[in-house]
Amino acid sequence: MRFDGTLLNPVRGSASLKRFSSGMCARVFLVLSFAAALSLAPGVRAQSASQREYEIKAAYLYNFIKYVDWPSYGETISIGVLGNDPFGTALAPLNGKIVKGRRLVIKHLDSVRDAQQCQIIFVSSSEKQRLQEIFESLRSARVLTVGETQGFADGGGIINFIEENNKVRFEINAEAARRTGLNISSELLKLARLVKS
Repeated sequence: MRFDGTLLNPVRGSASLKRFSSGMCARVFLVLSFAAALSLAPGVRAQSASQREYEIKAAYLYNFIKYVDWPSYGETISIGVLGNDPFGTALAPLNGKIVKGRRLVIKHLDSVRDAQQCQIIFVSSSEKQRLQEIFESLRSARVLTVGETQGFADGGGIINFIEENNKVRFEINAEAARRTGLNISSELLKLARLVKS
């Protein structure tokens, strides 16, 4: 999997070069961090393009935690899946991992009410008919909503997986994140397509 950002034209001058180098180092670090997560389950080989797609999306979910700040944390960080679970076994290797000094817990949710106890909610495409109801229910819950449905971020979701040139990418609605009280790192924003609701 490749992460093709827009490469800036070379610049002249030591101050500009220093800023350029600093930005590139941060970007390289972020890209390597995402790529490293793809090896979380070394014994698992992708059986299909769909399974590989969700292994990549699982790695993204794990890494989003590193680049998002919540106003408060409990003893664990939870990723919940709301609706039909498309991940198969792709999320299983994440369960119990330590991130930001807390144990990661994967939950399969029956209702939006359960989602309010999670830091990240993956909203399955099976829930596309009730997205506005979900967003409204989670408005004050400090939850990072992630989806894979066309219009998810435009409609008020925070991060949406998209496909570009047969690669998994993502778009971010930074305004929706701010309204929810979440702070997304500028380094993550640089890798995303930004949308507004």
